[in-house]
Amino acid sequence: VCSHVAGAKGTLTGMDQMPIELRSPLRKFSFAGACFVLVGLYLHLALRAYLASHLAATPDLSNLKRAIRLEPSNAEYRELLGRSLALSGANLNDAIANYRTAVHLNPYVARYWLDLAGAYQVAGRTSEQEQSVEQAVEADPTTPHVAWEAANFFLVQGDQERALRNFRVVLANDPEAVDSALQLCWRATGDANQILDRALPRRPDLYLSFLRLLISKQEVAAAENVWNHLIALNQEFSTKLAFPYFRFLIAKQEVAAAQTAWQQLAVLDRSLQPYLPSRENLIVNGGFEENLLNGGFDWWYESKPHVILAIDTSEFHSGTRSLSVTFDGQSASEAGISQFIPVKPNTDYEFSAESRTEDIESASGPRFAIVDAYTNASYVLTDDLLGTNPWRVQHARFQTGPNTNLVLLKIVRQPAGPLIRGKLWIDDLRLVEK
Repeated sequence: VCSHVAGAKGTLTGMDQMPIELRSPLRKFSFAGACFVLVGLYLHLALRAYLASHLAATPDLSNLKRAIRLEPSNAEYRELLGRSLALSGANLNDAIANYRTAVHLNPYVARYWLDLAGAYQVAGRTSEQEQSVEQAVEADPTTPHVAWEAANFFLVQGDQERALRNFRVVLANDPEAVDSALQLCWRATGDANQILDRALPRRPDLYLSFLRLLISKQEVAAAENVWNHLIALNQEFSTKLAFPYFRFLIAKQEVAAAQTAWQQLAVLDRSLQPYLPSRENLIVNGGFEENLLNGGFDWWYESKPHVILAIDTSEFHSGTRSLSVTFDGQSASEAGISQFIPVKPNTDYEFSAESRTEDIESASGPRFAIVDAYTNASYVLTDDLLGTNPWRVQHARFQTGPNTNLVLLKIVRQPAGPLIRGKLWIDDLRLVEK
């Protein structure tokens, strides 16, 4: 009974696990033979793949053909053979045939389609080239170099819409190609609206790149259009990136546009609110209480030989800061700081400024000057500042000319030649309409 039960248990175990019985010699031999055949087949295939890869590593015609014989379903070897035939000029039709086989074996590699398109181009088969380019984009719609090839093809064909659509992929994904892509877009269309609508992703950095291009081309209307679209994005960007646009507008005498742009930027970036002129003072940051922006309608400054500019927090007329100007004893024609101020034609204005001097020695001291920004006609030239003096105010009144809409305030020396040593502080500069 016990042996019967044990046998029953063994049967149940066999039903649960279904082991392969190898007790007979024939079954053992058959199993070993099957394993040997499978291992041999695997080694054969692996060896063929290895040999084919080794041959393709030196991609001359003979090696590539042998690699294809070893692995006829490998699309890469077909593509390499097609490329080798195309580059050697041996047989363009054979090159096209191999490219076609490659894309048939693997239609999901954009490079294969682009190489086929290139061969069609050489053969003058434009419609087939177009189809291959479209297939490349379909296979890989987001890779920049594929989109670049497609965009240039459609440009040559005069298909601006599809070209711009592909340039949009380039602009969105390849920062290094942005300037080149925008150049081609502008050269092809000359239309900022088309580029904005079809090619430019809605990103401030790309709009600013386009703006820089238009500034370099001296395209005033197009630049203003792009600026307005940039503001309409309602996305913050670094204020300094907009300064070339303001300088461009001022250089083009587009003062009203520059004022509007400055106000728009201040709405977008609330930190610019203290840099807006007011009826009480048309000079921005006249007390130097805010950081100097070096652009827009704030102070512009540049390094000048023998002059040192600095914000001084220990000496001031009001507030907590002033601007100090130190002369080292050599000749210096001006201090190197200035501000553009929009004004009205034929209008009376009053200027005032507080200043303090310490040991200024020269035959020609520094002066405040206000001139027409475009004609350089002088409106204000204060007395020169010499010696050591406490804080004191200087006043000047003037009327702008019939065509003056922008003046430039600066610190100059007149005459500029004599040597100068000493230190000047300035604070509380004001310009008001009377």
